[in-house]
Formats: sequence, C-alpha cells, structure tokens
Amino acid sequence: MVLIFMKNGIYTVRAAALRAALACSFLSTAGLALADDGALALPQVMVTATRVEQPLADVLSSVSVITRADIERSQAQSLADLLQGEAGFEFARNGGPGAVTSFFLRGQNSINSVIVVDGVRSSVDQIGSLLVIDIPLQQIERIEILRGNASALYGDAAVGGVISITTVSGKGKPQAYGSVGIGSANTRQLQAGYAGEFEGIRLNLNLGQSASDGFSAIDSSKKKNANPDKDGYTSHFFALNMDRNMDADTAVGLRFKFSSSSDDYDDAFGTSTEKNLLKRETQNLSAFVKRTWTQSWSSVLDFSLSQMRYEDSRNGVLYTAGDGSYKNGLSTGTQRELRWSNTYQILPATLINFGLDYAQSSFEGEGDSAYEMRKSALGSYLGVTQSLDALTLQANVRNDQLTTEEPSAGNSAKNDQKINSSLLGLGYKLGGGWKINATMSTGFRAPTAYEVAATPGLKSETYQSREVGLVYAQGSTYARAAYFEARTDDAIDTEDYVTYTNVGRTENKGLEAALRTQLWGNALALTVVSQDPKNVATGKRLARRAQMYGNLSVSRVLAGIEWGAKVYAADHRKDSDYSAIVLPGYAIGSFYASKEVELGWTLRGRIENAFDRKYELASGYNTPGAGVFVTLQYQPK
Repeated sequence: MVLIFMKNGIYTVRAAALRAALACSFLSTAGLALADDGALALPQVMVTATRVEQPLADVLSSVSVITRADIERSQAQSLADLLQGEAGFEFARNGGPGAVTSFFLRGQNSINSVIVVDGVRSSVDQIGSLLVIDIPLQQIERIEILRGNASALYGDAAVGGVISITTVSGKGKPQAYGSVGIGSANTRQLQAGYAGEFEGIRLNLNLGQSASDGFSAIDSSKKKNANPDKDGYTSHFFALNMDRNMDADTAVGLRFKFSSSSDDYDDAFGTSTEKNLLKRETQNLSAFVKRTWTQSWSSVLDFSLSQMRYEDSRNGVLYTAGDGSYKNGLSTGTQRELRWSNTYQILPATLINFGLDYAQSSFEGEGDSAYEMRKSALGSYLGVTQSLDALTLQANVRNDQLTTEEPSAGNSAKNDQKINSSLLGLGYKLGGGWKINATMSTGFRAPTAYEVAATPGLKSETYQSREVGLVYAQGSTYARAAYFEARTDDAIDTEDYVTYTNVGRTENKGLEAALRTQLWGNALALTVVSQDPKNVATGKRLARRAQMYGNLSVSRVLAGIEWGAKVYAADHRKDSDYSAIVLPGYAIGSFYASKEVELGWTLRGRIENAFDRKYELASGYNTPGAGVFVTLQYQPK
C-alpha cells in the first residue's frame, strides 16, 4: 500500500513506500482471482502505438486506455482531472477547472506532447500550448495514452507522448440522450444529444453547457495584490459527427466541433479590485474519405480546418498596445491540415503503414506583445510491424520539414528545420499472458512560433529514449512495469521570455507500473511512478514534476449500487525554474457512487477531495476543496 505521513499539517509521500508499491503493483498480478463482470474488460484493439489497429497483446509501447464507462464512473469535471493518476501523466493548473492548465507526459515539458482527436492532430497556439485540453468529456468515447517518444509516428513535439481521443459516434437505433448535474460552488452542467444510424448515415449530435461560481484562483494571503473574489467559469460546446458508407469499399464522413468559455482569473501583479476575464473560442471542421483499394491496401484522406480566438480583458476592456500590461487583448490562430495515411498487408504477418502529414498555421496578436507568425510542416513516414510466432518487431522512420517565420521581420525571423526520427521495438511472448518489450527511439521538438520570433536562430530540441517493460495481459487483467530513460539535447530555455537559447541537456529516468484487474469482486486500478526529471547542467529538478506519484482506485457493486474510491498522492515538486519555492507533497481522496434508478436512467454522485486537503499545483494558486456533485444521466440501452 502507499503510505502517507503528516508533517506540519501537510501530507507528504514516503518515497520508500511508493517504491514498494511500484514493485507490488506488478508482482501481485500473478494468481489473482478474477470476476468476469466486464467492469474492467480489456480493450482488444489499440491504434495510437502504431497508427494502425493492433491487438493489445502485440503493443510494444506503454499505453493506457480510458473507456466511456470509465469517464462516466469518474464524473470528472475536466480532461486533466480525468487523467490524473494515469501512469506518466501530471498536470499543473492556475486555479480550478477552466483555468490555464499544463500537461506533463513522462516528465517532459508541457509543450512536448501531442493530442490527436479522431485521428487528426490538435492545433496549438503560438507558444505551443495545446488547444483542446478543455474538450468536453461528454463528447469523448475513448482515450488512448501513449507514453514516451512517438516522434517517429507523430512528428514534432511528440517526445513526451500522445493522448489520442476518439469522440462519440452514432450507432444503433436513433435515440436521444443527456444529463444534468449540480454541485458545490454552484456548479451546473447540462448536455443533450441525439445519436444513431438511419438510412445508412451514422450520426451523433451533442451540445451542452457548464458553469461554476468557482473560488479565488490566487491565495490572497500569499499574493497581496490579487483580487480575493471568486473566479468562476462558463462554457458552451457543440459537436456533430456523421459518416456514411458509399459502397462496400468507400466511406465518407464530416465532423464539426465548437467550444467557447469565459474564465475569470486573478493577476498576481494587478490590484485587489480589478477583474480579469479570458474568453476562448475554438472550432474545428474536418472531412474524410476512407477507401479499401484491395484486400491488402486501405487508405484514409482527411482535411481539417481549426480556428482559435482568445480575448483577454481587464475590467471589461481588452488589453491594448501601450497600456503597459505586456499582454495581448486579442489573439487569433488558424490551422489547416491534410493527412493521407495507408496500411498495406504485404504478408499475413507483415503490416506496412505509410503516409504524409501537412499542416499550415498562422497566428496574430494585438497588444503590447503584438505578433504575426506563420508555420508550415510536412511529414512523411513509414512503419513496419512484423510478427514471427512469439516475436513482434516494429520499425518506424519519419522525416519532417518545418518552416517558421515572422512575416513582418522578413527573412531575419525565419527558421527552417529538417529532421529525421526513428523507432525500433522488439517484443517476445513468454507464455501464460506474459511478454517482454523493448524500444529505442529518436525525436524532436521544433522551436515554437513565439520562440522563433524572439530568437530566429534556434535549433530543434533533439531527443533519445530507451524503454524496457514486462507485461501481463490476460482476461480482465492488464499489468505493465517499465524502466525508461529519456534525454533531450539542445533544450530550449529562457530567463527573461525575451530571448531563448539552446541551453544543453535535460533527462528523465524512472520506473512506472500500472495495473487494472478484478480482485475478490472489486475492480482495482493502481499506478505508481518513480522518476528523476532534471536539467543535467544544473542538476535541478524540472519544474512542477514530482519524483514519486501514484494512484489507487477501487470499486464494486453492492446492493445494486456501484461504490468507488480513489486516492492520488504526489511527492514535493519545484515550482519554477526561476525560484527556490518547493510545492509540498500531497494526497487527496475522492468517493463516488452510481445506481440505475430506472431503465436508461442513472443517478451518480461524487465527493471530491473528501477530506478537504489544502495543496498546490502552482505556487500561490488555490485548488478545489471538498465538493459534492450529483448527476442524473439518461442513456437508453
């Protein structure tokens, strides 16, 4: 078990206990009694690890899967809250749900990861931040988390890993569904949809809104200038998925997603009376054609157009040039992406995948830090997966050509990069559900548009990684223990956010273990991670990443009600690369329950941070205290 100790009123995590749990979480999988109730049924097919469908037993990389049932069971308020506790995933947030959030995969920087939605890479803003981290959970059918370097498959910035999201699609008899929820801090949620298949068209229409009065984002006892009032948020979303088989070999589809949010936030350098508001709007339109050319060859061609708009205001007025704020009141961005992917079964045991990815993006900002930036990227890739009895081989190579420029500065602010990435993996089935895997790979993260505008001559960060893992997959049990090493050369850094340099080397080494199983009628999930992400030149820990963290969740059905509990614990973390502040370790526990009250109707309840523990994900920023949330869901069988 994970041991938590009280010190000066704050929970800290004993490293030795976490290391013991790391070992036990894997070794305890042998000989477990399983209950075949399907609560933790294993997915049979993975996509993210190779960009083609692959049986779970053959996957070489470290992966996790979150199903629609998992999402509903968790009753999480955001993607970050849902993923908390997954092996290899950490996050930092400047306040509560809706506030600025950073994702850290395998200890890498927040911009060193990729999110893919329905096979299409999500756009980023001018500083490389992901734009869909607040995607409504009601729209998600399944999430695959690929941990570790995947540049050979997904190109730029995929060195920490990939979060692949599949949205809900229409199937079965057309029917309506929806949910309504209320909770602490005057939280309100409402969503409705219509999904099904009719006249050959598969359709899912989903829309909704959520809002909360929130709490003060900044702890005014530490940041005296911050406004101590509550910082709430509102959001609205709409999604349409539809596709149709034109004939036995051809399918076409269309997807549209729109979301908008208004988030109050505090400025530590402002005044105690000013009110700050960030409005965000993102939309994406994509269309695709799937074609089976022969019994062995199939391909997908898809096009997507994404747009983002940020409005940043103080006391109801957008920040403008000359007001001394060093902010942009209006930021906009557009990305166009064209993707052509293919799979070819050259032999019964040999699968080839190849294709091209092209993306073009532009960004503009109006204010004291006004900018105009453009970026284009062309990637070509080839992968081979080979099965030889108990042996599985995977090889991937990719070439990326990127150009980033600030048009107003001419050729003096132009950056061209041409980079090759590779991955080589080997797996061997030992029998009885056991398998040993090993991978080695190279990758990169190109300078962002903002970094190029500030310092045009930057080189790309280059990345090397190695991993070896032992896997057990059988019945409803999936367990994986892995040792990984990752090194980044020419890491990009800044001390003043005005100029950037390639400072040298960062690295991360660690052990991680994950287990999902049935034990004595309980559905059990356990993750434990021990890592050492640091700057090799200075020896300092990378900011906001814990050396040890882990998660334990248990649920079971009793008296017709599914009861569950979850505990998450993390070690202390350095708050910033530019200060000596250390965020203490913490542990939080939550409880949830759900019951089908009538055919198609389910009542769900959750107690968040049940023991009202005070902790920080960013220095000076508050986090949610104890809260109670109730949801009534209608989902016809």
